[in-house]
Amino acid sequence: MKYTSKLPVRLLPKVPGLRLENAAIDAEAVSFTLTSTSLPATCPVCDQKTARLHSHYGRTVADLPWSGRRVKLFLNVRKFRCPQKRCPRQIFTERLRDLVEPYARKTVRLHEILELVGFVVGGEAGSRLIRRLGMMASPTTLLRYIRGAAIPTHTMPEVVGVDDFALLRGQRYGTIIVDQERHRTIELLPDRSAETLAAWLREYPSLRIISRDRSTEYERGIKEGASEVMEVLDRWHLLKNLREATERVLEHNHGVLANVRLLSSTDQGPSNAAPEYTPEPRAGKERDASEAARRKRLANYKKVKKLHESRG
Repeated sequence: MKYTSKLPVRLLPKVPGLRLENAAIDAEAVSFTLTSTSLPATCPVCDQKTARLHSHYGRTVADLPWSGRRVKLFLNVRKFRCPQKRCPRQIFTERLRDLVEPYARKTVRLHEILELVGFVVGGEAGSRLIRRLGMMASPTTLLRYIRGAAIPTHTMPEVVGVDDFALLRGQRYGTIIVDQERHRTIELLPDRSAETLAAWLREYPSLRIISRDRSTEYERGIKEGASEVMEVLDRWHLLKNLREATERVLEHNHGVLANVRLLSSTDQGPSNAAPEYTPEPRAGKERDASEAARRKRLANYKKVKKLHESRG
């Protein structure tokens, strides 16, 4: 059917040189017929411009869905004769790179959305998600888009953070390296060995500071690959060290802590005394966990004591 409303025009990609010929909307899909009108065309091989028309042909590509409906674009594009007689491409098809790449079956903007979904969600989950949104792509297609995505370039880092991550929890681990100044991941190493890290560090002589955890492998890798670089402990492990040190101090001073008396609302103190402190009651789940840990420690203590007596 012929559609004269301005609505289809707003749904179309903003690409100059395309004329809307027809629009058809039903319960499941929206179809647009577009004709290319821009002249002249440029040969993709020799970059010569020409307006010598050879023939027409049609392409069908998928676009972003509209209101849960799939959108198809029927493109009437043209073939031209190259004006350069020595050009190996005597006849070429006009390019609509702002709309669709050569040989592609999806528009550029649909491809970008599918690539983003693949990166964020993955293949299987991404395929299920986009199906609910009115788009179609198999898990293999999403993974192919990820592999074919352009790798972003980054400047030489000066401050990086090194940590491990699980490829297969409890069995295989890799190393992630993050640019701490730009907060971007710049490398994933296949393992967390000192040799692999040292080999990577030798390729980046601009490094000044490396943040790491307490791993002795990373310590050795940094000494082998960048011995002159300053090493710092990352914030998370620094706070973890502080917490563990505080726990050790408190564990060895139970007697002193037991004698510490906290002020309650009924205590009468001097007017300039510190504000009263009333501890928050512990939740039942927290009390149960504490009691379970205590029973476990007591059982281990009795077991060790029994073994010691049996050997004595």
